[in-house]
Amino acid sequence: MSRNEPMLLGPDAPTGAASRGAHGDRRTPPGAERVGEILVRHGALDARAALRVVEHQAVSGQLFGEAAVALRLVDERAVSRALAEQADVLLDPGELAAVAPEVLAAHRPFGAVAEQLRALRTRLLLAPASEAAPGRGRVIAIVSADPGEGRSWLAANLAVVYAQRGRRTVLVDADLRAPRQHRLFGRTGGDGLAGWLSGRTETGLQPVPGVRHLELLPAGHRPPNPQELLESDGFERTVRGLADSHDTVLLDTPPARRCADFAFAASLADTVLLLVRRDRTRTAAVRELAARLAELGSPPAGIVVNDTR
Repeated sequence: MSRNEPMLLGPDAPTGAASRGAHGDRRTPPGAERVGEILVRHGALDARAALRVVEHQAVSGQLFGEAAVALRLVDERAVSRALAEQADVLLDPGELAAVAPEVLAAHRPFGAVAEQLRALRTRLLLAPASEAAPGRGRVIAIVSADPGEGRSWLAANLAVVYAQRGRRTVLVDADLRAPRQHRLFGRTGGDGLAGWLSGRTETGLQPVPGVRHLELLPAGHRPPNPQELLESDGFERTVRGLADSHDTVLLDTPPARRCADFAFAASLADTVLLLVRRDRTRTAAVRELAARLAELGSPPAGIVVNDTR
């Protein structure tokens, strides 16, 4: 992913011919049930209705999910859930009730934004700058200049699409001043990262119900000394330890122009993503932040433009 090729996330972003949202324009994984079989097994369709869909497919050339929706036999939500089960994305869609709707990659795993996030994941996986040390998981930090640009949103959704690869993923809320990840995933703040670094607890990892392979380390109670905690050897050991036990570590960070805390997270990352928000982030702020990251020895691997909210 080149710094000269920003990636746009939002309704106007291209998703490619392979993306058809909840209608399921995807190849059936080898050995997996077909979407129609899953819908019949769940009682959303009976055998006669499924045959109608197949007959309509022969005439229209649509995929099974598209044809079923066009005939008004099922809705897009039912097709999306069938696709999620087919791809082994969710444990139980009902368990997502606590996850905030803005975590689109969890609630609409085959929607347009989720497809864009998977495209971003692919670019990161293929980028040489994202290579981690042998035997250690990749550490990715999300940074931006100011509040309200969507760092927590991107970190949460990117963590979900990494977990959907079937690899162990952990999301660390390293914004000890204004944490959000525990609210996005409906988890308790607990002692979290702050308690871990202060020596009050030995673990703070929490599984995310409804999303396999994803764990959350929330920020925890707001400490009076956030900068000192993040610049401690304990934070570095924590991140390195998580990278040893997980395939991917995502770091949500504080706004760069508000405090220096972000620098410690960025310096530990194998890959740094610089997030900007369309019609809000100033060009001068982006240039300033990119220069600061270069001074840290962690130049951004790419720029992501948030046009989703």
